Amino acid sequence: MTYFAKWKNIFKHTFLAFIPLLWAATLNGQEFRAQVTVDASQIPTSNLSVFKTLEKDWQSLINKTRWTDRVFESNERIECSFLLSVRKYENNRIEAELSISSFRPVYNSTYKTPLLLLSDKKVVFSYQEYQPLTFTDYQYENNLVSITAFYLYMILGYDFDSFKNGAGKPYFEKAQKVAEMAAGAGAAGWDLEAAGKFSRRRWVQEVLDENNTMFHTAFYNYHRRGLDFMADDTRKGKTGIAHALQQLEKLDRTRSQLLLKLFFDAKSDEIVRIFSGGPRVPAQQHLPDVLMELAPYYQAKWNRIK
Repeated sequence: MTYFAKWKNIFKHTFLAFIPLLWAATLNGQEFRAQVTVDASQIPTSNLSVFKTLEKDWQSLINKTRWTDRVFESNERIECSFLLSVRKYENNRIEAELSISSFRPVYNSTYKTPLLLLSDKKVVFSYQEYQPLTFTDYQYENNLVSITAFYLYMILGYDFDSFKNGAGKPYFEKAQKVAEMAAGAGAAGWDLEAAGKFSRRRWVQEVLDENNTMFHTAFYNYHRRGLDFMADDTRKGKTGIAHALQQLEKLDRTRSQLLLKLFFDAKSDEIVRIFSGGPRVPAQQHLPDVLMELAPYYQAKWNRIK
């Protein structure tokens, strides 16, 4: 029995046959269906071939490396995108901004919900054209490889968490190990920034903080007990989502600032769409106040919720 089949038995929902989370790994892996783009339009150079080669080899690293020991079907791969916007290129050293998104399908719907929408402005690495990009567990090879592995493990963790409470922890732990090894090697961009500021190490630290266990519970409930009911029972779905958002109030905000910021960066527009129309449910009565407390930086959006 494949891993996917085991999860079908656990959940006893036929919709799991459609889930690209539960997942695909051929002999070469292939958990992801990633769209990879290297944008070097800001770089005044005639040697643009190096960026085309980087794009091709980077995509192969993501889509053809085996990142887990799970068995996936080809139609179950996680859809995600990586956009590298190069700001500076000198002596084989690249400075860039990395924009990342990942999505999860919603049961009985063509809609795909964003799990992550983020931008990392501190991407620095050395690269020579045709340089091999390979990942080896528990070994620092290259900063681009480490950055890529870190984000892929975080994507895996969030995806697993959205289907089973706490199921993403092994992948978050792998991401933390990648971060520790890169920081230990003195690689650029792995500083542990102050609370509230984005940094890879700060993010995974908050994700794995035992005081933030409620985040994983709320994240699971938002998706499995909320979004996945929306197509068949809108009221039940909206109630589940509202209750999940209210669970986030139980978090210690001093230990979860970045965690909450990244959650609402991905979900704010979706939340507004869900609660701005359709049937009202009792659970949403105080929702704008809850959201204002959790994410005051999106006040203009929360004001649109009726």
